[in-house]
Amino acid sequence: MSRIFQKQMHVRNVFRTPPDYTDLAIKYPEFRKVCRLELNGKVYIDYKNEMALRALTRTLLLEYFQLDVEFAPGSLVPTLPLRLNYILWLEDLLESRKEDTIKGIDIGCGSSCIYSLLAAKKNKWSMLALESNLINLDYANGNIERNNLQKFVTLFAQKQTGQIFREYFENNNGYENFDFCLCNPPFYDTLASANKTRNPQKRPPPHNCPTGFTEELFCEGGEVKFVEKIITESLMYAKEIRIFTTMLGHKSSLSKVLDILKENKIQQFCSTEFHQGNTTRWGIAWSFCLEFS
Repeated sequence: MSRIFQKQMHVRNVFRTPPDYTDLAIKYPEFRKVCRLELNGKVYIDYKNEMALRALTRTLLLEYFQLDVEFAPGSLVPTLPLRLNYILWLEDLLESRKEDTIKGIDIGCGSSCIYSLLAAKKNKWSMLALESNLINLDYANGNIERNNLQKFVTLFAQKQTGQIFREYFENNNGYENFDFCLCNPPFYDTLASANKTRNPQKRPPPHNCPTGFTEELFCEGGEVKFVEKIITESLMYAKEIRIFTTMLGHKSSLSKVLDILKENKIQQFCSTEFHQGNTTRWGIAWSFCLEFS
């Protein structure tokens, strides 16, 4: 990890100091199985190996957050420093909130349910985790129970995949209020585009092998269309959710999403960058609350 990217990582991110893979390999047998010891004595991880990625993320969650997490075969393997960057940004956005309980919505929690688990374990936030994939729901439920976080994380099985919040609020009479929502949308519009390097003349090929179910990787119209759905429904639930947020995988999507916000006359918004390793992602937040800035 270069010092430049390390410095740009969120100042409270524990991974600004890179993990010692040698220590982790000694401590965790499962992680040790996917490691390779080089002649210089350093432990090497093959990031192109999906099994290695799963073991790495699982080990980091255990070591740093005492979270025991399993991933459904074929499902998205989250990059922990990136997910933590997002949670830390939400902490910054919610800094002025003095309530005893912070409540959030995790749009598409995946099999790991990682955002909700991190938010609950680290901050004691109450999370509503939305998910439509039945396999992901089964694993997410197991991860919640295994870590005894049922008090903080509630799963909701979505049947209407074309909706974001609407199905939940209609099933719950729309009376519940939340402080924020977060989302890691499908970045791509086709599966083929997920395997391409953007600007190959300037950018190196992806460091990690791609992982994830089809619906976790791409959707019609890609991330911009997906986020547009969130924006459209945010107009319906402006009183129920205080701050709407999402991650974006492409820099080019940022200006397009900002244009959609402006077209909907949403004037209170902000954006940020998430840096981790050689990867950059973007975060955008908007609100209908007058105190949001």
